[in-house]
Amino acid sequence: MNDGFLTIDSVTVRYDHYVAISKISTKLALGKFHVIMGPNGGGKTTLIKAIAGLVAYEGRIEMDGLDMKKYLKKHPIGYLAQRGAQFQSFPLTVYQVVEMGRYRFKESRMVRKEHVMRYLQEVKMTSLAKRPISELSGGQQQRVLIARALATESKLMIMDEPLTGMDPRSQSKFYEMIERIKEEHSLTIIMSSHDIGFTTAYAENVFCINKRLVPHSEAAKLLKEPEIRKLYGPNIHLVEHHHLSSGEEEDV
Repeated sequence: MNDGFLTIDSVTVRYDHYVAISKISTKLALGKFHVIMGPNGGGKTTLIKAIAGLVAYEGRIEMDGLDMKKYLKKHPIGYLAQRGAQFQSFPLTVYQVVEMGRYRFKESRMVRKEHVMRYLQEVKMTSLAKRPISELSGGQQQRVLIARALATESKLMIMDEPLTGMDPRSQSKFYEMIERIKEEHSLTIIMSSHDIGFTTAYAENVFCINKRLVPHSEAAKLLKEPEIRKLYGPNIHLVEHHHLSSGEEEDV
């Protein structure tokens, strides 16, 4: 799915009388890696949930001209929620979590196993297939969830701040993996983040929100300090990141 757009048209989300995001409008080219940036409480998660069909919204969201609500009824999407304590006592193994992505397919157990192991291989987690997911590090859990998303054979993957808690080296490795997977599977990836440094190195498109869309230059690489301070506030301190080579290590 490399042609067309995901169109967000005047999208507003309210929680009772509280307006979480207001009249967000933008177009995201399919087959690209898009990052939503903004401060905590600025509405990134709310917009992610609206695109994924998890919250009610005013306005319109379309996937290549098809209303997103209709699209979601016919097509799966890969969705990674914000990482929290959801796996502390989760009773499934790594293999079983990825297998959940195959439930919509009518296939034999053997074929299903082949798919599960292939997607685990893509995120370099095959050696931990039998391990309870609760025993994995946060970065490893994120890799398993990406494998589950790939197992759905979706062409849209949405990730809500997947890098939270990762050190810079792990973040660099994660971005490299996402970049490779996007190309190999022709994915459209939408990810929320508040990290300006790594985002500018990897994202093909960045748009910024703080309840509303914050206009800026064509890409995050052109985002200037006054625009950053408008987005995050006057007390923001900018710290430069440097790219870190990841090699072929398995774990994040």
